[in-house]
Amino acid sequence: MNFGRTLTIAALAVLASASYAQNYAYANVTTWNGNQYLANGSATDQSGNIITKLVADDIELHPLTGGFQITALTFSVVNANAAAVSVRARVRFWEDNGAGAPGTAIAGYTFNAFSFAANTNTLLSGNLGTGFTIPANHKMWAGITFDNNVGATGATQAQLNNFGMGLYNPPTVGVSGDNYWVSTNPGSNFSSNPLGAGVNGAAGLGSFGWRFETTQAVPEPGTMAVLGLGLAAIARRRKQG
Repeated sequence: MNFGRTLTIAALAVLASASYAQNYAYANVTTWNGNQYLANGSATDQSGNIITKLVADDIELHPLTGGFQITALTFSVVNANAAAVSVRARVRFWEDNGAGAPGTAIAGYTFNAFSFAANTNTLLSGNLGTGFTIPANHKMWAGITFDNNVGATGATQAQLNNFGMGLYNPPTVGVSGDNYWVSTNPGSNFSSNPLGAGVNGAAGLGSFGWRFETTQAVPEPGTMAVLGLGLAAIARRRKQG
């Protein structure tokens, strides 16, 4: 899986389409963890489509965003090949009700193929239209797999094995634990309770580059701190009264 592999590679930011205002339900694309990444690996030819295993991150979004709609996202893609390679990214989301693994499937998106420059960590952003609803407990799994679009991109099995996500820590909005999950088999794995296994990535090495946006107002961390102080003061006054 090339866990924790360190590369000297460039970081790029690409807007796939216009993004909404900065109403982040979760954000972890600021601190790239020492040029490290995790390759999905195990690319396999499935009826002419070469596709990797799926890797998913356990994510706890802003605590007040349960029920909000995620309408735009940003995600990291690392191409560790010595040449530019075109691949297709496919992202999937599940509720966190699967006993330490992805549970009920929420939504899945397949993006158009994109040519990633050699030795780069690229942040891709795009709108999702109406998007999907954040679970009430504001927790979910976010996963990604890569393929060559039934050979249309020209990416080889070896090249796809060198694709993955950058490791980022700490998140600026929300929380990501040190655990991640890897599917048993290559493929899109878009079903409830997919087969796979959890992995403990150790301190800071189980969090990947994701950011999720909503059109609904999300309190800033500073506002949350002030709100917390205000509630504490009210509680004290009630107790004294």
